[in-house]
Amino acid sequence: MQYKVKYWLNIDVLAEEIVESNNINMDTNDLGKYNEPTKEANYKILDTIKINRRSYEEYDKKPNISSKDRISNK
Repeated sequence: MQYKVKYWLNIDVLAEEIVESNNINMDTNDLGKYNEPTKEANYKILDTIKINRRSYEEYDKKPNISSKDRISNK
């Protein structure tokens, strides 16, 4: 028998990217469109991973397709 185990995690991730200085207002500390990382950012998972919760359930490789398993006795 096999089991599927699910983990709910908190992971610290570092996102880094290089932006031009004209995109940042240094007087007001406003990053403009770079307030959140863009898809071009480099992501690095840090060593701190905390498992909040985990569960497991029976796992069957055979898909549950009931229409194919039925046998009619008509």
